Amino acid sequence: MSYILADAKATTHEFLEGPYARVPKELGCAFAASFLVSPLVSIIDKAIVQEITCVRSLTSSMLGAAKEMVFQPRAFLGGLSFRLTFAVYFGTYATANLSEAALDYFSVKDEGTRKFYKVGAASIANVSLLAWRDSIFARVFSGGTPPAKTPPRTVGLFAVRDTVTMAATFWAAPKVCEWLTEEQGWDHHKAEVTSSFAIPVFAQFVTAPIHIHALDYYSNPTATTAERIATIKKEMGKVCFARGLRILPAFGIGSYSNNKFREWFIRQPNEELLLSRQITRRVTQFGNAMGEEKVKMKRRITTLGDTIRGGSTKPADDDAKKQDDSSKKS
Repeated sequence: MSYILADAKATTHEFLEGPYARVPKELGCAFAASFLVSPLVSIIDKAIVQEITCVRSLTSSMLGAAKEMVFQPRAFLGGLSFRLTFAVYFGTYATANLSEAALDYFSVKDEGTRKFYKVGAASIANVSLLAWRDSIFARVFSGGTPPAKTPPRTVGLFAVRDTVTMAATFWAAPKVCEWLTEEQGWDHHKAEVTSSFAIPVFAQFVTAPIHIHALDYYSNPTATTAERIATIKKEMGKVCFARGLRILPAFGIGSYSNNKFREWFIRQPNEELLLSRQITRRVTQFGNAMGEEKVKMKRRITTLGDTIRGGSTKPADDDAKKQDDSSKKS
């Protein structure tokens, strides 16, 4: 969730490894999380560009990209859309992870200071990388004969769009969570998860017109104000839906998996969270269960053997008893 990416408390993990061992693992966790989140985000964002610039419908573009991902994975992973999106999220998660590692190295304990530097660094990385990526998306996926360079106005609107999203995610969502917890009596975890998803989604009603105008200005620089308003009205519903949909992977799957990978691979006081410990524990449990099952099977076989032997000797004992009785009578 977004609050996990924003979590900068010194007591959340208390990782024990030094920078030389920790930094490569932090980068590896960012790499893995980015690989998980990038396919869906790249499909949605490319489809939005093609929808607004009338190259291809939103549904058609998403279905085409999804088909390529399933049936031609090498082509999909090597495509520009995936590679640029991967670069954006790797840069974002790596910056967040390395910022936290640096804060731990310099023993910065104050929560406000830690959050200022970690969230600030991650936000700057995310906003600047997305503006860079979307300027390339506009040139490559908009069709027609676009200008040689992305206009500063378009790039600036991309930056404003993502600044609003980050503000909603890391400032408004915690405020709403606090209000739900203190004023409405919600459970803290429920309020945290709800606000982390709902507020960024609602923010798309503000960011969608900015995004539409940025791409429309790029592809139609001479359009009139009335034409731009008409374009925003036409595309508003689809773009709001698509940008709201991308919140789940971008701020849910990505930040959650990044946090989980760090718990699994970076040593901390609670070593039971490490993946190696979990695998060892489960293998041991499986081995113990198999051993117990083997003992039970041996007991069943022994019991069955005793039953069979007892049944085979019983007729012989009965015959001997009958012979004794007949001899006594004679």
